[in-house]
Amino acid sequence: MRKVKVRLYSVLREEAGSNEIELEVPDNCRAADLLSLLEARLPRSLRALGIGVYLIADGRTLRPHDQIPDDAAVVHVLPPSSGGSERVIVRVLSEEPVDLADVVKLLQGDDSVGALALFIGVVRGLNRGERVEELRYEHSEELLEAKLREIGEEAIKEFKLSKVFIAHYVGTRRPGELTMVVGVSAEGRAEAFPALQWIVDKVKHEAPVWKEEVRESGRYFLVGDKEVKADELSPT
Repeated sequence: MRKVKVRLYSVLREEAGSNEIELEVPDNCRAADLLSLLEARLPRSLRALGIGVYLIADGRTLRPHDQIPDDAAVVHVLPPSSGGSERVIVRVLSEEPVDLADVVKLLQGDDSVGALALFIGVVRGLNRGERVEELRYEHSEELLEAKLREIGEEAIKEFKLSKVFIAHYVGTRRPGELTMVVGVSAEGRAEAFPALQWIVDKVKHEAPVWKEEVRESGRYFLVGDKEVKADELSPT
């Protein structure tokens, strides 16, 4: 076990009665673990904010599965910013579940919102008549989150949306498991439905994510609209 200083802001600071607290955390503590410990101390504000909260340590935004750096002097826990900067919510995930109720809560914004639309991608169990064993998502850690945010911001302007939520899984996923969750909120379905499809297509074709599918007959790289069998790439 070790102690970590946690810096708090806005409603989190208000409930804690201080802008900084100290938490005792286990070794190899992940960002999600720290949030769970913090929720026990600040149940009202954290439950109200849901998955809109994010963590920063050593100048880097931490994903839920990221380990808290051992040498981090302080971990900043930030609620969504005022003024709409959190109109685009992006998550890059590996194992963490997506709570759809939280997503709906995040998307519900001002009184003009009359429609929410969600897309949920899953790993198929069959492809080209073969059993799929797993799907491996390789990604650019430096570029993916920024690209997803760029797509979300472009969609807000293009379709006059209230909010956009994009969660993309990376790493290994198995049949039936989620691969992507996209949600939008708008005045009505006329804006929400086309915006949702536009975002999903844009992510598929432009996000720095590459698929490797493991099927009964071997491993296949899915690049663009092409499929390349790994055996064909082996050095001679």
